[in-house]
Amino acid sequence: MEILNWKKIEKIQLNPSITRQMFWGEKLMVTHFSLDPGTALPTHEHESEQITMVQEGSVTLIFPDEEITLQAGDMLVIPGFKPHGVVVGPEGCRVIDLFSPIRQDFIEGAATYFVQPEHDEKEPYRKLYGFLRGAGIKATLEEMFEYPLDILARYAYDRECITMGQLRQILGLDKAQAKALLRQWKHGDDHSESSYKRKLERLVIVPEGLPLSTKSEKEK
Repeated sequence: MEILNWKKIEKIQLNPSITRQMFWGEKLMVTHFSLDPGTALPTHEHESEQITMVQEGSVTLIFPDEEITLQAGDMLVIPGFKPHGVVVGPEGCRVIDLFSPIRQDFIEGAATYFVQPEHDEKEPYRKLYGFLRGAGIKATLEEMFEYPLDILARYAYDRECITMGQLRQILGLDKAQAKALLRQWKHGDDHSESSYKRKLERLVIVPEGLPLSTKSEKEK
């Protein structure tokens, strides 16, 4: 028998947002995932029974009949062949997943739901989707793609679902671009808060509509 240590197990960069470490025996696989804030994975299923243990941050597991958000210290058993998607919270997430039987598709690199194109124009939308869902905004990822990215970013920022630093990282902005975006938001009727509210009310399912931010521009 061999003694293993996470510090010595290879970290595999599955895509720009996810790294994975793993080891396995004959019937059980153990994986350690690190996921960036707002990372979203599409619905998938597998034969293996899965036990998810959240080490840091938070993650929402989306099932056909319910959504379950796990915080650090929480654990969940997911039956085999149970469809589920993943949305990571605004602070990112580290999870340990156990799989039985072992995930042969992980060993062979055949789990396609981790793969993203090298230049994926939709990736910023996927990240913001995670933040907005974490704030209780019930919009589908497909609906997100239909709306201007700056509208979604502005709403997430106004509602304090995301910091400007996180927004810069997600959208790949430098400091000058971030400042220019803020100036754009703060000037002109087309980018007024009420205008954003009206546009977003057409997108999201909130019975009372979206509340206006109570913060003044000087407080931001």
